[in-house]
Amino acid sequence: MIDFGYPKKCTRCNSFETLTQTNLQLIVKPFYQKGDGFRLMLIGQDPTIFERKERVKQVLMLDEANSQLRRWLESLFGEENFGKFTIYATNLVKCTFPKPPSTFKGKNFLKPYFENCSCYLMREVLNFRPNLVLTFGEPSHRYFTTLIDNKEQIGISMQSAFGNGEEFFKAQINGFEFSYSPSLHIKTFRVAEVYGKRVEIFKSSLLKEVKLK
Repeated sequence: MIDFGYPKKCTRCNSFETLTQTNLQLIVKPFYQKGDGFRLMLIGQDPTIFERKERVKQVLMLDEANSQLRRWLESLFGEENFGKFTIYATNLVKCTFPKPPSTFKGKNFLKPYFENCSCYLMREVLNFRPNLVLTFGEPSHRYFTTLIDNKEQIGISMQSAFGNGEEFFKAQINGFEFSYSPSLHIKTFRVAEVYGKRVEIFKSSLLKEVKLK
């Protein structure tokens, strides 16, 4: 397995009172697809899902041909094009929680776990060296951008960072530059009234970014 810095074991959260390492499971693997062209990095929040969390074997379930996200990406880029990309998918927080973080009290519940995992994520970006990074969802955007050197140029909220959907940010981490944009969750695309036409513009801009149009 090529992991680019994804931990094989970790006890960094052992001292936490809310959840100790006995409550967390480092069981989900990163997803990697070797291609011959564009290098795309996808970042989710964490691997925990509401029902049958044991179903998640690799990040964002991209190893499953029929997974919702994989089908959406293939429909967006074209299945043949998607198969040509070199893709690496990881999460902000690597461990699986006993239940999804949204069910725990506290707006900043994820923060200490992300802070413990952030060293891995930095390493993954610098080792994989993506052309483009996409984060999925508000927490993923908010926390990932804290690692970016020129974060002051990027809106702190996902909606402000999404802008008009036409241009992606030129972000830097430790001097390494890559294109970056937050991406709406698939379900959010269907009810994205606040984003309006920006969603379609984003899709078109994304294809241009990966040089498909």
